[in-house]
Amino acid sequence: MSFPLTRKSTDHSDMEKFTFSFFCDKCGKEWKSLVVPFESGGFTSIENEEARRLIWEQEHKAAFEHANLEAHLHFNHCKKCGKKVCDECFDIEGQHEEVCKECS
Repeated sequence: MSFPLTRKSTDHSDMEKFTFSFFCDKCGKEWKSLVVPFESGGFTSIENEEARRLIWEQEHKAAFEHANLEAHLHFNHCKKCGKKVCDECFDIEGQHEEVCKECS
């Protein structure tokens, strides 16, 4: 599994769904990914718990990777300090420099 895009993230997943939060490196504003249901591969009985767990782990990893990629649409990369920041913390006016308000 890759590293989260932002310095702080939270995994809200359970055995029925996958969802993740990513937080602005500057102000902490939260962006939450869409909820993805756990398909479970049809394994619901006790004798298939190991197979169900393995499928859950694969789906969880795929859901995280998708959410992590989608987070790129919600956070900006400051080329000066390297932080991933929300639009409110990014210097939109000086966008040609691609820096956060703290670095501009």
